[in-house]
Amino acid sequence: MLVFLYGRDGYRLKQGLDKIIEEYKSKHTSGMSFSILDASDGLLSDTLAKLEDLVKTISFFNEKRLVVVKNPFLIDDGLSALIKKWGLAGDKERIIVCVEYQSEGELNKKDKGFWTMLAAKTNLVNNFESLDGKRLESWGVKETAGHGKKIDVVTVQRLIWRAGGDSWLLSQEINKLVNYKDAVGGDVITVADVDLLVVPKEDLNIFDIVDATANRNRLRAAKLIYDHLESSADPYYIFSMIIYQFRNLLRIKGLAKNAVPYISIIKQTGLKPFVVRKTYEQCKKYDLDELKTLFTKLADLDLAAKNGETELADGLYKFVFST
Repeated sequence: MLVFLYGRDGYRLKQGLDKIIEEYKSKHTSGMSFSILDASDGLLSDTLAKLEDLVKTISFFNEKRLVVVKNPFLIDDGLSALIKKWGLAGDKERIIVCVEYQSEGELNKKDKGFWTMLAAKTNLVNNFESLDGKRLESWGVKETAGHGKKIDVVTVQRLIWRAGGDSWLLSQEINKLVNYKDAVGGDVITVADVDLLVVPKEDLNIFDIVDATANRNRLRAAKLIYDHLESSADPYYIFSMIIYQFRNLLRIKGLAKNAVPYISIIKQTGLKPFVVRKTYEQCKKYDLDELKTLFTKLADLDLAAKNGETELADGLYKFVFST
């Protein structure tokens, strides 16, 4: 049997995978027939060899075998052949769960034939695309209910406004709010609770500044910087966050250019998944040399500000208008 989980929403995808594993373990308690393989770890040929060994090995406990294969598109040809060789698509005793943290469009470009095999109607397929709008609000209500608390849509909207729309980050804030209500008593999370505990993430707007810069929308980038400064934000904080994001862009663009898999980029950079996801998308708007040039401009601005040759706030405006 083939199970295919994919999509950019890493948190919800992990939830879906965890649910499958938990249900399996509740029925097959030995744990001897469950394995996880990651095609981004080690040699691709080793991953295929390990997978075939698992597939052809008979369980001594008369249990169904469950094998999770992460990043299967790295071994698409070999895995496709192995699925056909052992008839895994229709085998109810051997369950292969393929997990990809990429969108349908990205996977189709990689290997349309392999995509068609995994996404077939006869398989169990679940797309965990990023949520927004009312779907994200509904998810927030359900996620909170899963912790035994209640939250209305207006409060969820306030939470999203403060924390941003990434499900990883929202789940952390919901956990914080739930723990708070457990401590003070009460089952309903209110707008006042959100305002008390969830600090607006100014750095999330740095993505907007970088997007505006990448799109040559200089007026929007300048307005975003102006809004930050008018809200009493420290210009050095704004500058440090822009430096931070352009450094991430350089790192991730370099890795992506060398065909490093998306999930391996998360591991190698050590960045949070939502930061990698947003930065990965921004990388597509630049070439590597352009990023190096922009980063050099930022380094020059840093030196000029430290030497007293320019006011940093003025330098920030000059930077966005020079791109």
